[in-house]
Amino acid sequence: MRHLFLIASSLAALAAPGVASAACSPAFVGTGETVNLTGLSIGTGEVKREEFNLRVRNLDGGGPGTCNATIRVTRVGPADPNMPPYTLRSGGTDIDVLSFAGTAGSPNSDVLIPNAPPGPNGRAVPFQVTLPTPWGLKAGVYVEQLRFTLLDSSGNQADTQDVTINVTVPRAVSLRIVGATGSDEVSRIDLGNLSTSQASMSDPFALRIWSTSAYSVNFRSLNSGNLVRAGGDDRIPYTLTLDGQPVNLASTNNDYRYNDYTTALGQLHPLVVRAGPIGAVRAGFYSDRVFVTVTPV
Repeated sequence: MRHLFLIASSLAALAAPGVASAACSPAFVGTGETVNLTGLSIGTGEVKREEFNLRVRNLDGGGPGTCNATIRVTRVGPADPNMPPYTLRSGGTDIDVLSFAGTAGSPNSDVLIPNAPPGPNGRAVPFQVTLPTPWGLKAGVYVEQLRFTLLDSSGNQADTQDVTINVTVPRAVSLRIVGATGSDEVSRIDLGNLSTSQASMSDPFALRIWSTSAYSVNFRSLNSGNLVRAGGDDRIPYTLTLDGQPVNLASTNNDYRYNDYTTALGQLHPLVVRAGPIGAVRAGFYSDRVFVTVTPV
């Protein structure tokens, strides 16, 4: 009897850890999450980052055993080809977002959660969405839904939680004058010595415009399309063309609209200035200042 008793006692000691380790039922604490990427700065090297946490717990917790789980991420529905490309990270590792549920995992698609704790709060699993925001994006609101699937240690689905990614790309523009001397803010076009027999023409120059939306270009001439002699009232009319079309510099109501956003390289709009042949005017230095304004619409 004592020998049988010792065997029974030994079996009970071996069985106890097995019961504890089986007490693992991983689950998400929350039911959904929304990540909003707004207030974006558009330009070379610009990036927007947003962090969020998903909390994981063990519903059957309380024992001394471990409860390991894995998170795998898939898209809900087809990918939107217009969605600005972003990366999803956890713990410094880029996560592969799989195309649809049931897709086999990859080395970077699974996030391991070791020993999920019991209790109502669980453990926070950190994630980060990183969105580069260079020129070439189109203004608008973009939405993508991701499904975070929680797998138990056997690879079976234990729970799911959806995360909605909202991206708002603002209307934004940037302007640069190329082919002219000067800084980005003030550029100079020199027609040289004007002739009494033929028109003088500027060297090629242009506006390079970046925009996330349709945009308009407006010109305002300080002297209504005339070169004015320094220290005097003598005037020489000149013409300015944009994309081959004459600009009415005598009016401030001369908006030129372009109905699409630009690529990352921007859109080039050639400009040409012509003056002369001149009549009987006094010698001197003649100039005008033109203000160019680009507005997203």
